[in-house]
Amino acid sequence: WALAVLGEIVDRGLLQAMQSRATVTAGQFDPQGVSNLMWALATMGERADPGLLEAKQRRAMATAGQFNSQNVANLMWALAVLGEIVDRGLLQAMQSRATVTAGQFDPQGVSNLMWALATMGERADPGLLEAKQRRAMATAGQFNSQNVANLMWALAVLG
Repeated sequence: WALAVLGEIVDRGLLQAMQSRATVTAGQFDPQGVSNLMWALATMGERADPGLLEAKQRRAMATAGQFNSQNVANLMWALAVLGEIVDRGLLQAMQSRATVTAGQFDPQGVSNLMWALATMGERADPGLLEAKQRRAMATAGQFNSQNVANLMWALAVLG
């Protein structure tokens, strides 16, 4: 996460070593760790090793009930940016969790989640779409121009 935020050029060997270690220790990651790792890879424009992606998707499924709104939005955004094929069960689990935690989403989270679903070509569950629209209405005064543009694009794509 820190390397992605700093925007530093990272040694390829270090990235490989950290991805390998993250794969081995996947079962120890909490939801924030899973989402931060995937967010960092997406932010750095790095593809996840296939083993790491599979391990993180399994871990996300196992801990889906513990994800908060930011964890859900960050993970879904990262998977969409990385262009990865996402396990159907994980998509369903994250949509369900996003519906349960809908009241916790900030404008960026709402727009990023909906953008991610639209980018991945996924239909939002009706309950999720309704919950996100309610949340967007409740927080409309806090949306910045990028949040507005991303949400409107996502809604247009999602139909």
